[in-house]
Amino acid sequence: MVCAMTIDFEKELNPQQYEGVVAIDGPVLVLAGAGSGKTRMLTYKIAYLVRQVGISPDSILAVTFTNKAAAEMTERVEFLLGQSIKRAWVGTFHSICGRILRIDGEKIGIPHDYVIFDADDSQQLIKGIIADFGLDPKSVDHRKIAAAISKLKRRMVSPSEFAEYASTPAEKTLAKIYAEYQNSLRRFSAVDFDDMISLTVKLLEADERTRHKYSQIFQYILVDEFQDTNETQFAFLRQLTREHQNITVVGDDDQSIYSWRGAQVKNIIDFPRYYPNCKIIKLEKNYRSTGKILRAASVLISNNRLRHSKTLYTDAPAGEPVRVIRFPDDYAEAEFVVKKMTELAAEGVPFGEMAVLYRINALSRTFEQKLMENDIPYSVVGGVGFYERMEIKDILAYLRLMVNPDDDLSFKRIINRPRRGIGSATLAKLSELAKQAGMSIYEFVASGVPLPVRKNTADALRGFVEMMEHFRRDAETAKPSVLIEEIVKQSGYLKALVEEDSLTADARIENIGQLIAAAVDFERHNPDANLREFLASVTLMTDVDRWTPGEDKVVLMTVHAAKGLEFHTVFIAGMELGIFPLLRALEDETQLEEERRLFYVAITRAKRNVFITHAAQRTRFGSVEEMTPSVFLRELPADAIEEIDLVPKSSIYIPDAAPFSRRGSAKSAEKSPYRRGVRVVHPFFGEGVVLSVRGAGDDAILTVRFANGETKKLVAGFARLKIVGG
Repeated sequence: MVCAMTIDFEKELNPQQYEGVVAIDGPVLVLAGAGSGKTRMLTYKIAYLVRQVGISPDSILAVTFTNKAAAEMTERVEFLLGQSIKRAWVGTFHSICGRILRIDGEKIGIPHDYVIFDADDSQQLIKGIIADFGLDPKSVDHRKIAAAISKLKRRMVSPSEFAEYASTPAEKTLAKIYAEYQNSLRRFSAVDFDDMISLTVKLLEADERTRHKYSQIFQYILVDEFQDTNETQFAFLRQLTREHQNITVVGDDDQSIYSWRGAQVKNIIDFPRYYPNCKIIKLEKNYRSTGKILRAASVLISNNRLRHSKTLYTDAPAGEPVRVIRFPDDYAEAEFVVKKMTELAAEGVPFGEMAVLYRINALSRTFEQKLMENDIPYSVVGGVGFYERMEIKDILAYLRLMVNPDDDLSFKRIINRPRRGIGSATLAKLSELAKQAGMSIYEFVASGVPLPVRKNTADALRGFVEMMEHFRRDAETAKPSVLIEEIVKQSGYLKALVEEDSLTADARIENIGQLIAAAVDFERHNPDANLREFLASVTLMTDVDRWTPGEDKVVLMTVHAAKGLEFHTVFIAGMELGIFPLLRALEDETQLEEERRLFYVAITRAKRNVFITHAAQRTRFGSVEEMTPSVFLRELPADAIEEIDLVPKSSIYIPDAAPFSRRGSAKSAEKSPYRRGVRVVHPFFGEGVVLSVRGAGDDAILTVRFANGETKKLVAGFARLKIVGG
């Protein structure tokens, strides 16, 4: 560790960053534009509190949204101070709340040794409840039920409260499943992701002494990415600041893109209403991008109404224009992108500094294909995460059952992995008997009662329990990596994979090796941590946490996954209506603004080059579709972009006008000739009838039902419709 003897805070920060650092008394709202050095401001503020103000690190709470960000923040502060700040509470909302529940959760009935159910665990539990209730899984989708329960928890609505106002059959079914889901979690001594925060809020609300305790511990609270907080996360912060208001929140309402997982942009918009005396500071100087990139992004986002006013600027050169390129099809799009990457690499740009960003994961396929054909290394962030792979979930289930014998879900997952001759009928019978006895399945089998199964099955069950008891004796003292090695060997899991002797089995063995390596890495950074803490750390991992930047590989990821990252060159693919923005956003101004923020995030990931691509045709759902350019392309300023059309002029896909017109043009302001009931003809879809019109002129969104039965949403200025008889 390098010891920094002195820190010249005023000299090492710009005026606005410095203002944010020294504003320590009372609430502070820092509106930090993309690339404006918010992380620098936050780390310097922690260092300032410790070095200049004399605050002990364990009196500081710093909340981030990923484990990676928390680790980086800690490392940066320690480098500045030349001392450890391990006693500071730096982490995600989930890790901080999880820690509080471990210490004080028993006051509201949460055991200190609870386990955490991830999203997949929750869905599997709900799926089992639906089956137990005899409901039709085709009409009661476990994923939709899980999402609905998550939403209720974020709104702090309990099962009993929801049951009181449930009126429709669907709501009553949801209430029934919700109640049983919570009962099951309690039986398993488990909490899910939403519980970790909502239960902490409940604890602080219900127990004044506990709330006072943590208000005193956290003398200063700093929150990163505040625009991404949801209802319960903000409620948690408000509970902690009831006695003092030394809270600094840093965020950018223009980068609020997670409403689908509960984030509320109104938290940052309304922060001054909750904290009327708050100081508002704007970080508007961008240190990442060139002038033209910022110009394009700023003009785009100015179309949003729900935002704090701010304008990014930079001392960097204007740079290259943002290229907006139209291709005949998605294959030509991918071919161009890969060719451009090869050219950039020849100029000295590392592959790891190039990224392809897209709105939906499905768009990665053609790029992967072209990258493989050209032997360009790449990494896909997202998809099936490492910790979601079958073999990893299996081994983690063994570990979870070791620390929590109440975990029926883990028991059911691993009792026959590897095969022990224990079928689903036996499991169902044991589950029912255990429930009647008020025990978990593991405890029931371990209790020594006669089991109503064949002798060889009973022997297998008791052999499993004996093995697990052997593991459990070492659970508190042995290192997680050692326990994993014991499990894969003694359980027969590794032996079964070796005997399978297939490429898939080889890959799974390799993945288990990577899990052991991850455990060793965890132990190196957390020498005093136990198995329970290791399990909590991997359960709370995000896709970005699992991705390791720095490798010289092209990165393919969704725009959502890219927030907080930066690259020399960014390719934003699939800028077409129905893909970016999604069609449903065209009917809801709030959703459309979020899609626009998402596009803004994509543009501002780039340091030097932005290529925005869209195709006239795209292969989707097994067929070729004609595509319409994204409505957002018209909102980009002409003085910051260069439009390139690579569709042959002889193609039927060339409209009469330019690929896209500018917002505010005379044509877009004209009265629309389309009305409900008007018959039209489309060059690709054929004859149809206009069902509805939203907006005016070229900007009008038309809903048209065609003779083939399909209903499409089209933008009037792009659709090339002809009115029948017109």
